Amino acid sequence: MADSYRYRCGECGHHTAWGSESQGEEAIEAHYGRSHPHVVPGGMVEFRKGSSSGGCSGCLIALGVLVLLLILASRH
Repeated sequence: MADSYRYRCGECGHHTAWGSESQGEEAIEAHYGRSHPHVVPGGMVEFRKGSSSGGCSGCLIALGVLVLLLILASRH
């Protein structure tokens, strides 16, 4: 999902808005350039919980296919 990332400044606690990974990187680099010009950008990245549009549906599909293959294999 596009709005899954938020970056926090390691110097002052400033955080970016939720957005894509690249938007967050650009925003935190701009913040460091304005507020901490002689410091290498650092801090942390937050991931929004539950932001995945499909959840674990890919895992469930793979598991379902595996079970189906096992059932078919056991009949032969």
